[in-house]
Amino acid sequence: MPKTYDISHKVKYYECDMTKQVSVPMLLNLAILVSNMQSEDLQVGDDFVHERGMGWIVLQYDIDIKRRPMVDEVVTLRTMAREFNAFFANRDFVFIDADGEEIIKIHSLFSLMDMEKRKLVRIPKEMVQGYEPEVVKRISRGEAPASITDDDVIAYEKQYGVRYTDIDFNLHVNNSHYFDWMIDVLDVDFLNQHEITTMNIRFEKEVSASDTVTSQAVMNDDQTQSKHRILFSDGGLATEAVINWTNK
Repeated sequence: MPKTYDISHKVKYYECDMTKQVSVPMLLNLAILVSNMQSEDLQVGDDFVHERGMGWIVLQYDIDIKRRPMVDEVVTLRTMAREFNAFFANRDFVFIDADGEEIIKIHSLFSLMDMEKRKLVRIPKEMVQGYEPEVVKRISRGEAPASITDDDVIAYEKQYGVRYTDIDFNLHVNNSHYFDWMIDVLDVDFLNQHEITTMNIRFEKEVSASDTVTSQAVMNDDQTQSKHRILFSDGGLATEAVINWTNK
């Protein structure tokens, strides 16, 4: 069985949006926090990968939200590296409230990149041995989010320039900022009246410091589902996602 790793976390005010709940981008930051802490404890953390010229990249997230934690709430953040093969890793995250209820589940797909060549590299055996995942020959990338098509009407669109503070030490835009761009483009009244229940996001190409991107969204008729994409200035696809919503 894969090793599980837990930390207790009290939600800070700066981790929340105007609803006093943890913002969606911050959920991903907290997930990465607990995974980094596990890696450091196993001595295969940032120093281990960076000394070898590597860095982790996220390829896909599947997120299931029953509710978002509130400010000052204490939650348990749990993670486990579930499956590894030569080039890919599945990692799960769970947010658990004080009553023991699993309120958020995140399934993710990672890979390791050579930071100079910007190409995927094999996951070192030391990392596999530390996390004790199930070692498999093939890892499914999971179902892709439905794409925006030429028949869809773009309901929301906004352009963003990449800022210095958007870039992490892997030298590309931190994954949480893609969520910023996707959520920010939507109408404020809609966001105040709706909650995300599920989200499927796939990262296709890195966004770097020199890029300008456009966030686009399509909403279905009953406003229960939105499709999103982040495009480069030349029209190339960086990221796409599908979000399911419910009324508050």
